[in-house]
Amino acid sequence: MSFSSDEVNFLVYRYLQESGFSHSAYTFGIESHISQSNINGALVPPAALLSILQKGLQYTEAEISIGEDGSEQRLVESLSLIDAVMPEVVAIRQNMQNQQKQTIKTEAAETNGTTSSGGTGGSG
Repeated sequence: MSFSSDEVNFLVYRYLQESGFSHSAYTFGIESHISQSNINGALVPPAALLSILQKGLQYTEAEISIGEDGSEQRLVESLSLIDAVMPEVVAIRQNMQNQQKQTIKTEAAETNGTTSSGGTGGSG
C-alpha cells in the first residue's frame, strides 16, 4: 500500500470544498500546488476522504473485535475517530474485549461442569 502527499492533499482539498470552506480550500490548493498534481478530480467520488476514514475506522474496530484465537465479538461501544488513532486507547479496548471473551468462556465452562449438581458454584 502506498499513497503520495499529492493524493492526501487532493482529498483534503476536496473535503474543504465540499464542506463549504471555500477560502480555506483555495488557500490550501495554492499552498499544496493542487493544480500541478496529476489527479483527475472528475474521477474522484464525492466525500472520498470521509469514505476512506470510515473504512479505516471500521478496520480498526474489526482488529479490536477479533481475538487472538480468531473468534469475533461485537464491540459494545463504537470507536471514535480520535480514539482510533491513539494506540493506548486501541490497546485498552483490545484488552477489554479479550477479558470479556475469557469471562464468557470461563462462565460457559463452569456452567457445563455444574449443571447436574445445581449448586451455587462454591468450590471445595
